[in-house]
Amino acid sequence: MNIEFQTPQGQVNEWLISFIRDKILGYHHLDKNISRAQVHLSEQAGGETGAKKCEINLTVFGDSIFVHKTAVSYEEAAFEAVNELNARIEEVSRKNNEPPDEITSSVKV
Repeated sequence: MNIEFQTPQGQVNEWLISFIRDKILGYHHLDKNISRAQVHLSEQAGGETGAKKCEINLTVFGDSIFVHKTAVSYEEAAFEAVNELNARIEEVSRKNNEPPDEITSSVKV
């Protein structure tokens, strides 16, 4: 699994990067189909001044889960993004574990 971080130099605490990395690795242990994660921490352009944003994009077996959160600090934006990502991963895994809508069987006569 590859995890890529893009952060503004010197503005993001190392413990925050470690926190996000550990959460993503935890998701990978639950679902081995997660092959790549991209994390982008940056300042919001235009709009609100000083607003920070966190974007996380997970690649899951050819599909993508993307979350984006904006807050007053990198920490708050990252916590909100990780919480939403957790909910989205649980939703996807729940759908994958449900039985199919239609069951078809055949009988040889």
